Formats: sequence, structure tokens, C-alpha cells
Amino acid sequence: MAESNLHAMRMGPGKHLHGKTLYGGVVKPEEFDYFHEMVINQELARVQARGYGDGFQAGTVIGLPPVLNYANPTLKKEIVDACFSGKKNISLAISEAFVGSDVAGMRTRAVKSEDGKYYTINGAKKWITGGMHAHYFTVGTKTDKGLTVFLVPRQEGVETRPIKTAYSAAAGTAYVTFKDVGFGLVFETMQRDAR
Repeated sequence: MAESNLHAMRMGPGKHLHGKTLYGGVVKPEEFDYFHEMVINQELARVQARGYGDGFQAGTVIGLPPVLNYANPTLKKEIVDACFSGKKNISLAISEAFVGSDVAGMRTRAVKSEDGKYYTINGAKKWITGGMHAHYFTVGTKTDKGLTVFLVPRQEGVETRPIKTAYSAAAGTAYVTFKDVGFGLVFETMQRDAR
């Protein structure tokens, strides 16, 4: 799937496809559109293997777009190449137990160090699709600037535990906690006043 660039095509049309051979040249990267993406999703559904469909890049499809759109070129290449190769996974971590997907009510907080060289994140996220398999998390937080999204690698202080859901366990839905997770300023996007 990585060799045919299926992982890249699951992200829809865009510059991330340029220079790639899509399914042996069936469609040119510049001509790939949402119809082609729909065909891919329909064919994946026809496999009729719910666990496969739920587990196959479920978190990556929603966690990688912020990296594609906002990360600096060096970081973007590293993360995107790893995800497109199928060697790494990423998840979107926004929803929280007490506020659901209401980002204005988010409680997870990132605090910048006094010297301004790193952030420390504390909080928890719930219902995170693909969280059990993720190597990286695109994490929504509150900062002194408002809403900020960070790319957080799985590391000490990041813990995941499975959440039993009504659909497939293969989706790796997780409760994710961030306890004193500190890291350098590697990725910071979409700062907005969340008031």
C-alpha cells in the first residue's frame, strides 16, 4: 500500500502527491481529486472486514492534515514520509472527557518555560481514534495565546489506555494523558484567542 502511495492518496488531493506515482500511473498526481479519494474509500469498505477498515490509518487520516498544512518543511518531510511509508502513525487529540469536542472548553494546557525554549503539557484526551497505535499526536491545548496545536511524539509522560467502544477495537480508540510532557518548540500552529 505504501509502494502504490495509497497512504498518501488517503489524505485527498494536494501537493503531498506531486512527484509520486499513483497506482502505477493510473492517475496523475495533479489530476487526483476527491472523486478518486471516494473510490479508494468505497473499495476499502468493499473488503467487508470492519476491523481492517477501522484500524487502517483511522487516526492518521485526521491527525496528519495539520502537519501537512502547518509544519515546517523539515519536520513535515520527516513525519509525513514516516506515515506514508506505513512505519509510523499519528492521531488527532482534541476531544476531552468533560467538554467533548468543544475546543473553547478545553482543559489541556501547555505552559511555556521562563526561558521560552520549551513547553510543558498537562491534561487528558478521550475518544482518540488510533491513539493506541500512534507514534505522534496532534494535540489541541490552551496556552497564554489562546488555542494552540502541538505535534507531540509518544514519549515519557504520554500514556494511552484503550477505551471500549461500540465499534471495532481495531481502531485503537484511546484515553490519552499528558503528564508534565516537556519538549522543544518543534511544532506550534493555529494560535487563536479561544474566548
